Amino acid sequence: MKLLILHRVPYSFIEYHRVIDHGMHDVVYVGTSAQLATVPPDLPCIKVERPGRAGLAEEVLTLFSPDDSFDRVISVSQYEMMEAAQIRRVLGVEGVSPEQVHIVNDKVAMKAAVAGCGLRVPRFVRCDEALTASSADAAPWAGKTVLKPLDGTASKDVFVFATFADARTAILDGPPGLEGWDPERFQLEEYVEGPIFHFDGVMLAGAPVAIVASRYLGTCLEFAQGIPQGSIQVDDDGGRCKVAVEYLRAVGIDNGPFHLEMIEAADGMVFLEVGARAGGGHIKETFRLATGIDLVAAGLACNLEWSPLEVNPLSRWFERTPGSKVYGDFMFPGHLLGSRHCAIRGGEGFRTHPDVVRWTQLDPGASLPETVSYFDFELPVSGIVAGRSSSEVTSLIREILTTVRVMPLEQPTHRPTSC
Repeated sequence: MKLLILHRVPYSFIEYHRVIDHGMHDVVYVGTSAQLATVPPDLPCIKVERPGRAGLAEEVLTLFSPDDSFDRVISVSQYEMMEAAQIRRVLGVEGVSPEQVHIVNDKVAMKAAVAGCGLRVPRFVRCDEALTASSADAAPWAGKTVLKPLDGTASKDVFVFATFADARTAILDGPPGLEGWDPERFQLEEYVEGPIFHFDGVMLAGAPVAIVASRYLGTCLEFAQGIPQGSIQVDDDGGRCKVAVEYLRAVGIDNGPFHLEMIEAADGMVFLEVGARAGGGHIKETFRLATGIDLVAAGLACNLEWSPLEVNPLSRWFERTPGSKVYGDFMFPGHLLGSRHCAIRGGEGFRTHPDVVRWTQLDPGASLPETVSYFDFELPVSGIVAGRSSSEVTSLIREILTTVRVMPLEQPTHRPTSC
């Protein structure tokens, strides 16, 4: 096969050679000079540099044409899904189309697709439509209302209002603190009460290769607001995974990884949002520990239509023996501390705890991120916990979240417990 890889994510994060035999296939990497520098120098491939001054699709399509006869165009970056689809269309390469990407990138489109299949979603309306409605029109719902971007991630620029009327008033002039307000890029959504679950896994030909249900401790919005968060795998999914697959099929995720979030309301599961990608934070690692499957490699294999369950001596898509324990993770944000450096207190006893599989802490003197981040190398403290049951893991993570303290420092320090 002749493969065009739109190279953005550092090579060490993906390690394409685990799945793609570069000696057997013709592999072309295209990227900026800095992006291509992460590709191993001894990897058998062709590297094509693009300037990086214009859009990805614009630059790639000046470098390649349908005459290049690529079999696949590969992109693992969630930020380039649409441009990758546009490149496929122009080059005449099969794969995910722009229309399919739109459904999983646009929160209104994805909810419309789900609702069109008879599945439950929160009531919603685009902000531009809400603003053009007459003030005399009845509100579509009365209670708490969420304002969020159509294509946002990590709960950035998300606001919660007490009522729909309050939300509509706020968007007339733009929510305070939100720069570049554009109502066409936002939607209003009914706030649904209940615990939030996330479902992670890989789909192949419309069926799940593997799927794991987890429940959040806290929410992604609270994490964006500076509150520590946890996530625990569910040892008994209670039929939730079966429901999750119906939602995945509704938005057309047939091949590759997924991260689906749903709310468990009093009368059943309600769709929240979905991504055609592996989840952030420690999800890839906790999924691998539980199932033995590497989400990144398996997702790449599925997008190439190679089953991750096939035996291939050139790759390690999955381990033969999945874990027998339940796993969870915890994360402490640092972007709202009001300082570029922090001190960590209360974690000494947990770092050597037998059920703490991983404890990651910023190096002394390292700077905190300025915006929301789920990368463990940017978080003050994060880690993974193992246990015999969900309740056991929940108990330990709750203890960590309530005991450990992350405090701002004006100047960096070199103490072992500081960052």
